[in-house]
Amino acid sequence: MKFSGYFSLLKRVPLKHLSVDLLLMSATLPAALWLRVGPEAFPPFLPTLIYVLAASMIIRVLFMIGFGCYSIMWRYVSTVDAVRLVEAIAASTGLLVLIAFFLNLDPAHRLPRSVYFIDALLVVLGLMGSRLFRRLLYEGRAARQTRGGKRTLIYGAGQNGRLLAHRFKSDASLDTHVVGFLDDDMEKADLVINGVPVLGDIKVVEHVIEKFRISQIIVAIPKVSGDFLLRLVAATRPYNIKPRLTTQMSSVAEQNGKRVEIIRDVALPDLLNRPARDIDLHSIREMVRGRCVLVTGAGGSIGSELARQIMANQPSRLLLLDHSEFNLYEIDKELRLSTHDVQHVVPLLIDLKDEASVTSAMREFTPDIVFHAAAYKHVHLVESNPFSSILNNIEGTRILLDACKAAKVSTFVMISTDKAVNPAGVMGATKRVCELLVTSAAVETGRRYCSVRFGNVLGSSGSLIPLLQQQIETGGPVTITHAEMTRFFMLIPEAVSLVLKVAMIAQPGDINVLRMGEPVRIVDIARNLIALMGRTEEEVPIVFTGLRPGEKMFEELYIRGDELKTDHPDILTIPNGDSSIFGVPSERQRMHEKVRSMVTMAQQGAKDALYVLNELVKSNYTPAPEEQKDNGTISFLSRIQNRH
Repeated sequence: MKFSGYFSLLKRVPLKHLSVDLLLMSATLPAALWLRVGPEAFPPFLPTLIYVLAASMIIRVLFMIGFGCYSIMWRYVSTVDAVRLVEAIAASTGLLVLIAFFLNLDPAHRLPRSVYFIDALLVVLGLMGSRLFRRLLYEGRAARQTRGGKRTLIYGAGQNGRLLAHRFKSDASLDTHVVGFLDDDMEKADLVINGVPVLGDIKVVEHVIEKFRISQIIVAIPKVSGDFLLRLVAATRPYNIKPRLTTQMSSVAEQNGKRVEIIRDVALPDLLNRPARDIDLHSIREMVRGRCVLVTGAGGSIGSELARQIMANQPSRLLLLDHSEFNLYEIDKELRLSTHDVQHVVPLLIDLKDEASVTSAMREFTPDIVFHAAAYKHVHLVESNPFSSILNNIEGTRILLDACKAAKVSTFVMISTDKAVNPAGVMGATKRVCELLVTSAAVETGRRYCSVRFGNVLGSSGSLIPLLQQQIETGGPVTITHAEMTRFFMLIPEAVSLVLKVAMIAQPGDINVLRMGEPVRIVDIARNLIALMGRTEEEVPIVFTGLRPGEKMFEELYIRGDELKTDHPDILTIPNGDSSIFGVPSERQRMHEKVRSMVTMAQQGAKDALYVLNELVKSNYTPAPEEQKDNGTISFLSRIQNRH
């Protein structure tokens, strides 16, 4: 260690700690000699003992300073600090033995060498004992102060749970009194860990809550399943207790001026039996790095997350296209604040239906990769405005594809939807036609133009979950169309990561399908949200309103059933998508003629546009009548016919 660093440590030595250590060390060497030679032989060694004691105290203190033993706070002393103390005492003892060996002292008055080792043991015990005593006093006082805090159960008596219990016991400011542990490992039952008893498992949670007047339950399990949390939420709901989870933080801290808590509320994604998968994006980096990438609908939920993850992979330029000025402003501002390369972010305030503007932008920036996330997606709004949907979704996609073909874009990925399968409404039907257009462009160019389907994402703008939360906050009622309605759900970052993976592994014309896990009943989501928000179904009733036009009882992700696995377990693919339909140029030409005709009718507000839309969808897949009946829907075309 440099002298400057050593003297810096020397200046920081607490005098009160040093005084206690010197007092203890002044007693340990005489005690070691007394134990070694006995009381009768002790007096002749006194002159030598005085000199050796002074030298040993100086040497030990210097070594303890050098090993950083005075850089710790006694009330937080740990096993790591104990090891550091032992190392310092062992090193100083070795030096003392060497000095005693080389000094030419009278053998009759020379201290036996074993005395130094006995002294070392006594010094370690004394110094560590004083530090532990200080910690016990501190924790005992804190424990007495926390007994009046929230009476808390910690589920999980493993390392996380023990650390959390110790944190609560040692910090009175957290106002938490840990009554006991619960744990699924029955071998821990009736044991006491760090002074806290293990009271059982989830089977006894109601009994423990009542017996010990519990007001808070914290789950300290690193990877907790949705099934377990659902059981726990159901068990604690009658007692108006909302279980909480530990965060990634090991302590309460101050970050960026904000208080960071060690526990958090249970969120809906925790209950959906779909743990977020960490996807290695390093394999995607080479695809994106140094290339120009365009994201349409960049201000939306999917588009903005695409922009974030793409930006993290160092593109040469990121083009953000959206027709909403506010949404475009928000994502542009966010990315500019997160990167110093602001010139690499280009906002494009363009409506995809504006063919001249789209073509001009593509010609100017010539992107290498395009992610097409722009679309009208809200089922009931699209159902009420079918012509706007045809123009925005279908014509916008057609214009973008034509511009991409002219600009020789190498990779084009369109975000599709599970509603494109057996479409029961205008939104699904328009997205199905968009899939056909993408496949046609792939066949025509031979480039990697593909679609990727997935279901609902948690937290997207205007989606189901925020609506339910708003209804619960206002006291209800919570409106659900049908008790048996189910939907697929996925977290936005996970879905976007898989979309990026699709862009790397897809072949021209593929329709890729993301595994969404098991479908979830909407009524179960509503009940869980009511419980998580601290309400009851008596306070917030659930009302079933019946299916709206264009809605299905359940969503589907597949058409043919022969989807193939890819090298990623969460991505399936329909190889070449609809390429077999468009293998003959005349078929592609016929499809494009129908699209042009439909768009012209939609621009004129003619209902015949919906007949053409129906024909485009049904000519490529015709569901059996019982399939539509079982799904609780009638086709949008049937509704149009009924209006006539």
